[in-house]
Amino acid sequence: MKNSYETGWTLLLLGTTLLLVQALPARYWPDNAGLLAIFFHPVKGEAAAEGLAWREWQDHHAATRMALRAPRPLPDAPQP
Repeated sequence: MKNSYETGWTLLLLGTTLLLVQALPARYWPDNAGLLAIFFHPVKGEAAAEGLAWREWQDHHAATRMALRAPRPLPDAPQP
């Protein structure tokens, strides 16, 4: 295999990193919001409004789906 020594060193480094991540307590690692804030900068202006509208639509869509899954009384069942 060509350049197998590079592959070996890469796998060793990856394995060491994974062991380090598993060994450190959770308080040393940022939560999901903090981790995402590192890579994604807050959006301002019109794009932020569009993002908010999209999230609201998704929430409404999810609520509609959950409401449709709710058990409904049969038409011939007596209503309370």
